[in-house]
Amino acid sequence: MIQIQTDTLDQPYIEWAQAEGSAEFYKRAWIQHKTGEKDWARTGRYLNVVRIDRDRAGSGGAPTDFPIRSTLTDAQILEAFVAAVCAVTGCPLP
Repeated sequence: MIQIQTDTLDQPYIEWAQAEGSAEFYKRAWIQHKTGEKDWARTGRYLNVVRIDRDRAGSGGAPTDFPIRSTLTDAQILEAFVAAVCAVTGCPLP
């Protein structure tokens, strides 16, 4: 099972290495709940992914968000997404 953590905004996330032995090649995927005008796709939930540098605070760029229309739980979505990315790119599962 992939470890799911929770950030300071109580959002579930997974971090994993895209290249072993380097703090520069990590990714973070998380689920964000949005309401009102911020909920641009009117789904209420979004899968976000961004490059991060584990040696410094913050992300390494602007996240990409994907509206979630499925009934899977946040944990199921994160696990499936990270497993698929790792399978396609050949990096080990976190």
